[in-house]
Amino acid sequence: MKQTTLLLITACIITSCSGVGSGDRKGASFAEINEKAESYSSAYFARRLGNAKVFTDEDDGLVTITNDVTGYKIDNGKIVTGLIDEDEREDAIVPFYTLSGKSIMGYYHMILLASADTFVVSGTVSDIFSVHEIKDRKILAEVSTVSPDSPGFGCDECREVVRYILKNGNLEKEK
Repeated sequence: MKQTTLLLITACIITSCSGVGSGDRKGASFAEINEKAESYSSAYFARRLGNAKVFTDEDDGLVTITNDVTGYKIDNGKIVTGLIDEDEREDAIVPFYTLSGKSIMGYYHMILLASADTFVVSGTVSDIFSVHEIKDRKILAEVSTVSPDSPGFGCDECREVVRYILKNGNLEKEK
């Protein structure tokens, strides 16, 4: 518990002293925004779980937030940043797994919109396999053409690449 609290306090201090997030993120590097998104996501999930442990799993290298009953794993190597909404602050999409005990139960992407000094969770989506890039306020993502309960879910022939745009707070396929 002391280790988790110390980690979260350290992350908040580093974040507040780094200058990243204070106003315009345009000058921040990809690595800074990526680290800020990872730190925000870890703290967000830890708050949701309450008495959570936050650590980097030695087996898979993912940031793990768990209370031994349930938890999350942030796929920090696949965080994508770019301009999603109409402001000039770099937003982020953070892929994560949900856990039940030590078993992976689902794979999601959390949409983080940058605000003046932090991020705001815009929502999560479950039907995206991977996000390739964010460009011109459009999200290029690989999705399934069949439902998750279909026998063909995840097969190469059952995937397509689509563009999403943020419209009224929701991701919609570009027409």
